[in-house]
Amino acid sequence: MKKKFVKSDLTARERKRLREKQAAVSSGQSERLTAEEYEKKAPRVRVFAIAAIVAAVILIAVGITVPCVMAANYMFERNPIAVFELTSGGEKFRIEYEIYAADCPNAANNFMYLASIGFFDGNIIFDTQNSQVRFGGYYDPTYDEDKGEWDYKHRSDDLDFINGIKERDFAPAHYADAEDPDVFKYRIKKDSASFSVTEVPLALCANTSLSAASATEFQFNCDPTADAENLIDGVGTSSQKKLDLEVFAAPLHEEEAREVFDRILSLDKYSGADGSPEYARKYFRAPEQTVTITRVRVYNYDALWLDSSYEYGFESYMLEKGAFTTSEAGQTWSKGYI
Repeated sequence: MKKKFVKSDLTARERKRLREKQAAVSSGQSERLTAEEYEKKAPRVRVFAIAAIVAAVILIAVGITVPCVMAANYMFERNPIAVFELTSGGEKFRIEYEIYAADCPNAANNFMYLASIGFFDGNIIFDTQNSQVRFGGYYDPTYDEDKGEWDYKHRSDDLDFINGIKERDFAPAHYADAEDPDVFKYRIKKDSASFSVTEVPLALCANTSLSAASATEFQFNCDPTADAENLIDGVGTSSQKKLDLEVFAAPLHEEEAREVFDRILSLDKYSGADGSPEYARKYFRAPEQTVTITRVRVYNYDALWLDSSYEYGFESYMLEKGAFTTSEAGQTWSKGYI
């Protein structure tokens, strides 16, 4: 039985266009738009293109505006302002500190230089003993099965990071050993005008002890009555590691900072199966829930260490200020850790 012929509702031109489309699809070619189809589609394409351009402009504007607004917020402050951003367990924290740059140039400029190169970004809080919140240089906490303790990587061993800044900021003699350049294993002298840890609430302190890498370790003193300058030496011992602290900054908003530190100090510390304290790198007791410093930015300061009169930037600036410990043979650069 023959199939009954049904008259198409399409015109001859439309049927031709349909055959062209089907042929293009079957041959794997993209189909061409007719003038009428193009006129219908073009306005929609233009709308989407304009919307994409507007969105891109807004994102760029926000990226430029936010830092400018933040800088403007601090431009009337007498001293530089350090802004810390932290995360822990999905929570985000932010604290602001006023840096006593004029009173404590060694400690202040050392800290501001490290912040300017992103040294603190991605660091963790590595110790919370004695109501202190300590940070600087350590990141990526991992459990060392051989040592039976937690361990961290350190910026001193991060060759990719060091290679990015060494030629600008350090004399070649101090990174001649490509595998162990030691550029962050230095110490600084205490400033002549310094403040006691009992005088400034929630003081931000520099470590001016004689151990290598001490100049890159810092702590927030959250209890002025606590034993801020001592760390217990491992499990089951009574010996202590003595620090030499210098206060060089105070919170811009004390209550906001206290809320953040109360939250951090409330976190459980690493402990063994029997509940005994568990240490990392011999002296450190970190929170079990990692607290990460996502970034530190400093506003409202004059970066003197980048002055062109200093051949090697930061290092020459610190030498000019007499910040490094020296001997008859020259500067002493030790490879030891705290």
